[in-house]
Amino acid sequence: AGPFEGAGWPQLQANLDKLPVFTVANQEGQLLQYEVGEKPMAVFYADVDAAKKELAQSIAQFPDLGCDLIPVGLGQAFKLTTDNSAMLVPGKAELKAAGAPPDADPRGQQLPLFACMEMSQEGPNGSAILPLFMCHADCAAAVAQATEADNPDEALEIVGLSLDSVVERLS
Repeated sequence: AGPFEGAGWPQLQANLDKLPVFTVANQEGQLLQYEVGEKPMAVFYADVDAAKKELAQSIAQFPDLGCDLIPVGLGQAFKLTTDNSAMLVPGKAELKAAGAPPDADPRGQQLPLFACMEMSQEGPNGSAILPLFMCHADCAAAVAQATEADNPDEALEIVGLSLDSVVERLS
């Protein structure tokens, strides 16, 4: 069974959908699709600046379509990537923070998420809750705030996880 058949998927998708990714759509709200390996695909960008660049190119290339950026929940976008009808493109800064070379092409890469295992807390039902971040800088700021409040001398490690592995584990 895939991750979407698991009992945890509906709640996980609801949580992921709180995080936006961005895509280019025409004035009717239809997602623009690009030929990738002879197959049409929608492209979702985790980095809004990269999405804005794609929008500018789309407006220049297709001025009559009335293109604009639209936000889509990360959970929905991820679900579309699993049947190869969409691609999720991470930001270059996040790829680099996850260990990719600075010149790595973000297309075709897994979306990194960031966490600090020491920031795990007990949830209402006794299970562990670990905050995950799409942005390395946001994770680093949360870690700095936590260490300043609890133990300023302690160096906490930020780890990179892939969205795919998080979904597999939690769904």
